[in-house]
Amino acid sequence: MPYPESASKMPVYTSVPGGTEFMGIVTFPVEAGPQHTVLIVDDEPAIRGFLYDYLSECGFNPLAVESGDAAVRLLEKDNSIDLVFSDVRMPGTLDGFGLARWLMEHRPGLPIILASGDLGKINATRELVGAEFLPKPYDFDVVVRRMHAALDRSAHCRA
Repeated sequence: MPYPESASKMPVYTSVPGGTEFMGIVTFPVEAGPQHTVLIVDDEPAIRGFLYDYLSECGFNPLAVESGDAAVRLLEKDNSIDLVFSDVRMPGTLDGFGLARWLMEHRPGLPIILASGDLGKINATRELVGAEFLPKPYDFDVVVRRMHAALDRSAHCRA
């Protein structure tokens, strides 16, 4: 999906012995049109925060929670969520697979993308109808493309 000419840019720095070193520029494409609300579910604050910022810059309306349990509490009262992006391994009573099963029962048709560094989880993910899998570490541009594809499929199913 081509992105419009307008984009936000953010410098990326890293700490090195003796100071900070400039690494480059990360470009966040900004898409026109309605914002989709994406729920990010990840127990790692850094991943959750950076993904939140990236999705905001890409034109999404992100929400972020730290566990499957917190996601369910939010999903029970917020019907504006268009897609769930969740880590698989998280603390609490619901991991990513449990959250996907909950969504299939309570919010059928709501797209979910599961992410994990454990490639053995891919077969289990295929058993969950409607859940997609994205291996970690993931490229945020790939995440955005997969989200758009899942949202497009969801829109066609509702039409």
